[in-house]
Amino acid sequence: MNLKPVIFAAVRVVLYAIPVVASALIIKTDAGIVIDGGKFGEGSQTEWMQQMYLLLTSIIFILAGIRSQRHQAISYLFGGGALVALIREFDVYFDKIYHGAWFPVAMFVLLLSIYLVYRKRQQIWENLEEFFTTPAFGTFIAGFLSVFVFSRLFGTKKVWRALFDVEKLEPVQRWVKNAVEEGSELFGYTLLFIAAIEFFVYISKKLKE
Repeated sequence: MNLKPVIFAAVRVVLYAIPVVASALIIKTDAGIVIDGGKFGEGSQTEWMQQMYLLLTSIIFILAGIRSQRHQAISYLFGGGALVALIREFDVYFDKIYHGAWFPVAMFVLLLSIYLVYRKRQQIWENLEEFFTTPAFGTFIAGFLSVFVFSRLFGTKKVWRALFDVEKLEPVQRWVKNAVEEGSELFGYTLLFIAAIEFFVYISKKLKE
């Protein structure tokens, strides 16, 4: 009986539990902190953790592309996408320059990413087909849906007004809404970070074959 795959899987579970537990602890900490009269706002540790995961996700995908020229199209696509999302998360800081200042910066990064992917356009479909078969794919999709679909829909005021049976959310009720929305986003970003690691490990193994 070959125990190596079982041990490898167990190690992965333990290692990936670390960022998940860290995210949960950050949310727990923020639950007791009021910043600028609110909880889970722009200055919260939860927001900071989201930004950190996005930055790491972008860096890891880009490094995967640098490491393997055969996978540069998908690496720059996902790495650039994560960087654009990071810039959007920094909107509160860009707004100190002028309202909406994040947008031209994000567009520049997006166009640069599209250009880099276009240069490797012959790889893109082959890269995607290969990515769909990797362990990273399921985790990536779960993270993407958690951030850009579930948290957005679950965080709408209409849902929480109906839940609390009120016309207007009171501060404490908004804090609950923010905790769920930002917590869902953080968990999604955690999954995207794990997916990036999985992809980098996959690329590294392919290069050794």
